[in-house]
Amino acid sequence: MVKLELELTDIDYDFILNEYVPRIAEKLRESGSPLASLLTGGLTTTLFLSSPDSVKDRVTAELINLGSSRLERKMQEMAAQNGIPGKVQNLRATAVSDEPTRTVETAEEEINREE
Repeated sequence: MVKLELELTDIDYDFILNEYVPRIAEKLRESGSPLASLLTGGLTTTLFLSSPDSVKDRVTAELINLGSSRLERKMQEMAAQNGIPGKVQNLRATAVSDEPTRTVETAEEEINREE
C-alpha cells in the first residue's frame, strides 16, 4: 500500500459558489425546504465570500468529501492510464486549519510510542 499526500491551493471560491450553490438550492427546493430561498437570494454568496479562508476551506473540504467516491474513481482511472494500476480508497479532505497542531511534546510522544 502507498499513502499519498497532496495540498489543494489557490482555490477558486467563486467557482465553488457558482458550481455548488445552485445544485444545493435545487435539491432543497425539491425537498420543499424553506432554506432554498436563502441560497438563491444571494445571501449565501455574500456570507461565504466574506467569511475567513478557514471557513471557506472547511466548506470546500466537505464538498470534496461529498464527492470522494467519484474522485477516487477518477484518480484510479488516471493512475491506471499512467501505468500504475491499483485501487484508490479512503479519500478524505480536511481543511489545514482543522488539523491538530503538532508541538515538540506531541512529536516526542509519537517517537516514544514507536520505540
